[in-house]
Amino acid sequence: MVFLTQVNCLRSRGPDKYWRKAMYFRLSWKFYGRKRNCFGIAVRYARRALRYSSRARHQRRLETKQASTALLWNVRIQAACEEHKMDFHSFMSGLAESDIALNRKVLNDLAIYEPRTFQSLVEFVRKRNGEVGLMSAISPLPKGVITRGML
Repeated sequence: MVFLTQVNCLRSRGPDKYWRKAMYFRLSWKFYGRKRNCFGIAVRYARRALRYSSRARHQRRLETKQASTALLWNVRIQAACEEHKMDFHSFMSGLAESDIALNRKVLNDLAIYEPRTFQSLVEFVRKRNGEVGLMSAISPLPKGVITRGML
């Protein structure tokens, strides 16, 4: 297009306006009523839908990452605790009461790659629980006693 004045050049939106509107109408084809047909309303709802979809995509990634890895870490730590005849919950609470700030990822790595270090942690927590008075963490329950955890 050739413009003879700068005013006409600035005022003209050209073919870009058509494609921009077409893009928003393509994004809003699934909406119902005026949200689908009126450009101003379609723009608002399409932008909102894009905002929600990007946020949901990010949250879904985080949740799947956290759920799968945290569950796997818990299972591995629990297996390592059972290997040393220790309850998972008493082990974790003993670490927390002793102000040992190791997260589950680090405990998982210790259980896999450094079993002796993990064993020393278990022994430390066992002694700590014995001092505090949590004897169930040290010695097994007598026969015939049923606890809630066994059910």
